[in-house]
Amino acid sequence: MEVRTGANPFNYVSFGDKGLCLFYPTSNDVGKDSINWSFVMLDRNLKEQWHKLIPMHEDVTYLKGLSRNNVIYLLFHDTRRNKDGNLFVFFVYPDKQIITEHSSSIPDKAEVVDFDIWNEFALIGYNQRKGRPGILGFSLINGEKRNFDFPGKEDALLLNVTADSIHKDIYAVYKVQPSSSRNQLMINVYDGSSALRNTITFHNEQEKRILNSAQLVITGEKTGFVAGTYGPGSRNRKNYDYYNDFYNYYYFNNFYRRQNNYDANQDNTPVSDGYYTASLNPLDTGTMKYFSFLEFENAYHYISDPEALKTRKRADKNKQEPGTDHDYSLDYRLLIHPLLASGGSYIFLSEAYTPEYHTMTQMVYDYYGRAIPSSYSVFDGYRYNNAFVAGFDAMGNMKWNNGMEMRDVLTTYLNKKMNVYSDSTNELLFYNANNKIAFKVIDGNNIIENTEFTPLAPSKMTDQYVGEYLGNIEPWYGDYFIASGYVSLRNNNMEDTKRNVFYLSKLQFR
Repeated sequence: MEVRTGANPFNYVSFGDKGLCLFYPTSNDVGKDSINWSFVMLDRNLKEQWHKLIPMHEDVTYLKGLSRNNVIYLLFHDTRRNKDGNLFVFFVYPDKQIITEHSSSIPDKAEVVDFDIWNEFALIGYNQRKGRPGILGFSLINGEKRNFDFPGKEDALLLNVTADSIHKDIYAVYKVQPSSSRNQLMINVYDGSSALRNTITFHNEQEKRILNSAQLVITGEKTGFVAGTYGPGSRNRKNYDYYNDFYNYYYFNNFYRRQNNYDANQDNTPVSDGYYTASLNPLDTGTMKYFSFLEFENAYHYISDPEALKTRKRADKNKQEPGTDHDYSLDYRLLIHPLLASGGSYIFLSEAYTPEYHTMTQMVYDYYGRAIPSSYSVFDGYRYNNAFVAGFDAMGNMKWNNGMEMRDVLTTYLNKKMNVYSDSTNELLFYNANNKIAFKVIDGNNIIENTEFTPLAPSKMTDQYVGEYLGNIEPWYGDYFIASGYVSLRNNNMEDTKRNVFYLSKLQFR
């Protein structure tokens, strides 16, 4: 589908072997400040089954989609207007060709952190700059609202919302951070009426290891597994701005798909050094474990950033010297993927990237006409370096770790490109960039097949690839995968020799 250069309007949510739902804003105005969104249901051969047009305010932003029990749930946030509510959840019933809309509101300047479904309730977790976090629950049947409060936690920052529909519990994972070098992980457990049942406080946290993310997977009644990333505390930095330095940059605003002009001097995106885990288990609840990327096996084979390799070498050298106790930091910015449960293990994947820029110098002249050199930074893009992947058991112990180098990936559009697929024998790491699918087969710590590349086939054989952005690939159903993205093409056999398109491509891995 043709698009303007640099545009990224298309979204989709897969629906297993029944197909996928594609949706995007159109150019059709339907009233003051409103436009039509097109919702298209495609079958598993990417053929259109039906489509509908739904009017929405022009400032609405799509945030997250879920596919549960023959229904697709889509969350939108209107960041400019809340006369009729600023949150919208759409029910898409693919088999019945029905779309229903349900609305509610969070505080005007709050930003959504997470979205989940609990029975017939939509749960939306949010943070706000001056005020406590919150969770709004509203019925998708009769509109009943329930607010899940954080009493006495004005400085809390919500990280994750998880609903346990089987055991009727709702979990809110958050952190409290009194300084730039200390923080504490906590979980509130609510019942369905929004009453706070209890608060779980984790211990064994290490100072100067700041928690940057958290995810919770429920493993049974009142049991679960928590994993996230941690980074260094403040080291001779400016005064710590709790909200901005942690939250209000791309690291969390990727939920809103903001692509701001990069300024190296203003980049406070939190950096990470490794993974941490904790278990909700009667035998070991609250004990946290830390796993540094520097200690990952085979790291030399897939860490490509030169500065990170130097850090790894210094750490290895100092391990051999008695009496040394250095805390080395990779300072990696990470794109975090959802935890994957597979065969009793939990697989955690993240992609490391580095903002890349070069320095330009020009001559300026003072009042007396004297030439003075002036330097400034020019942003080149985000350089993807590599992916870190690890498998854990339910108690938070690391069973294996591995990774994959990401080659020649430099883009001004930041998105999750890498993915992981696990079956009964191996794990498959793969990503979509530069109009090629790169893939690597591993078995825990072992490499079964080194990285290989396969090109994406064009829809017209005479199309020539020029460039791409926001490439992605993910498991779809069975051994099929769905790849998507935006590419610039040249075709001298067409009247318009250059065009920019969004594509969906179905692939099979054997």
